[in-house]
Amino acid sequence: MNNQPKLIAQWPLAGDSNDTVGNHHGQSEALNYTQGPDCKERGAAEFDGRRSHVRIEDHPDLRLGTDDFTFTAWIRCQSPMTHVFGDILSKFDPVGRSGLNLHVAGSSPAYSSMSDQRHVHFGIDDGHIGSWVDFGKPEPSNSNVTAMVTWQGELYAGIADAETAEKACRVFRYDGDQRWIDCGRLCDDPNVLSIQSMLVHQGRIYAGSGNWDWARAQWAMPGFSPSKVHVYEYQGGTEWLDLGQVGEGYRVMCMGSFAGGLYAGMDAGDGGGKVFCYSGDGWIDCGAPDGLNIESFLPSGGDLYVATHGSIYRYEGGASWTCIGKDPHGINQIHSMAEVDGKLWIGTWPQGYVMRLDDSGEWTITGRLGIPEGLHQCNEVMDLRVYNGKLYAALIPKSQVWRYESDGHWTLMASLASRPDWHHDDVNSWCRVTCLNSFAGKLCAATGSCYSRADHLDEEDTLGRIHALTTGQVCSHEHDIGGDWAHVSAVRERKETRLYINGSLSASSRAPARTTFDLTNVSPLFIGYGTQTYFKGAISDVRMYRGALSPEEILESAQRP
Repeated sequence: MNNQPKLIAQWPLAGDSNDTVGNHHGQSEALNYTQGPDCKERGAAEFDGRRSHVRIEDHPDLRLGTDDFTFTAWIRCQSPMTHVFGDILSKFDPVGRSGLNLHVAGSSPAYSSMSDQRHVHFGIDDGHIGSWVDFGKPEPSNSNVTAMVTWQGELYAGIADAETAEKACRVFRYDGDQRWIDCGRLCDDPNVLSIQSMLVHQGRIYAGSGNWDWARAQWAMPGFSPSKVHVYEYQGGTEWLDLGQVGEGYRVMCMGSFAGGLYAGMDAGDGGGKVFCYSGDGWIDCGAPDGLNIESFLPSGGDLYVATHGSIYRYEGGASWTCIGKDPHGINQIHSMAEVDGKLWIGTWPQGYVMRLDDSGEWTITGRLGIPEGLHQCNEVMDLRVYNGKLYAALIPKSQVWRYESDGHWTLMASLASRPDWHHDDVNSWCRVTCLNSFAGKLCAATGSCYSRADHLDEEDTLGRIHALTTGQVCSHEHDIGGDWAHVSAVRERKETRLYINGSLSASSRAPARTTFDLTNVSPLFIGYGTQTYFKGAISDVRMYRGALSPEEILESAQRP
């Protein structure tokens, strides 16, 4: 019996989107053609990150079913980043959650923007939902994990408070089996208690200080005087390098990476709602969009966007900002932004609306999440994240995670924290999922109390924890592949999926016991497009094999000029 892999289709993307093996020719839009990874003979297609893609119509040859398969491609991601990186390829039915996703994304910690590191995520699904796994608590006396980043294959988390000032304002690294390693305190100032924001930028972790408890930050806590805040660069171990004071505020609300620049957004009041950019020896004032809290950054479509308490602005350079949405549909706070399916999405307060900016310029409500109408309006969408072909949202006041199905239809996945004294009118009893993050093929969710004070821990210890969920089967390369050409191979062989980068095995995953993923769907196969968004960069020589290439064959493919 011949078990050798068979090449089903090959799209060189060298001047057109035709299949040179079969008859599965693509329909391309907005592609430009350029030199491929050998810079001589092989061509490539440039994808603009806005609408470029190749669509290959469904065919029985392209239906993966339960068979072994291999996809290979050469990719070159944009550098420096001005777009969300996007999908390499996808063949996925979002209704049945069946099919394949292969995309590039940087770790994105809550309010802060997508990091500029380029991680590769390979996922398959057949409507499977795993169980939430408890990763434990970074700091036992902390009630809120404020931010998470994945860096160099490790998960890092920041905290809001602790039983003593010396234990607060720290970052921790996950060491498995609910163990966390202390990576140090940002500074020695006892009047700075929180990791307010965190981001990976140009290969380093950066953290902004502050006090997550807004009563402390706004001088409303008797006996507490907040200090001015700084941004710090992680040096390894427990060491942090001080990059200096940022403006005059008391919270570095968020950070962003865009076009090679590191940006920091400040709180209102003394902070003036200003944005600053790090110059290498200080912070440059980039102006204040409207003087309110800078809640979130996002690089999208070649522009840098910020969300303030109720509005969205596009950065025009210097100190100039253009408003593209002010208090849409009666919201008054925006806490999260994401690019999904090529469009800008926002998560809001107090109704819990998730909204999408459509091509018409109108903001469309895709759902109202959280507790139902008729109770006190206190639904806050704190984070939005695409994971294995679906969009997930994190909420306050019941520490919920929701999944988007279609406009008006969201599925409640879990309530990850609780207090026996919870009441919709009592802010002290509210619980958060503060942030979502991808790590080791899982979707991680961090819990927290509302004010995020150490003395707000619940008796059942559900706050200040991190949980992880797997839907389908996912493996991820969580090291930056950079802006040069990289060879990517996604393989399924029986129960195992494997992801290779430049011919080397990076990650693998096994299907759950007694579970077979049937990936059959009639959706098109897309190159350069998927649930996350349109790809920004170049793609060359996409190949689909029926059967699993061996490690030796993959290495040879990655070395072939």
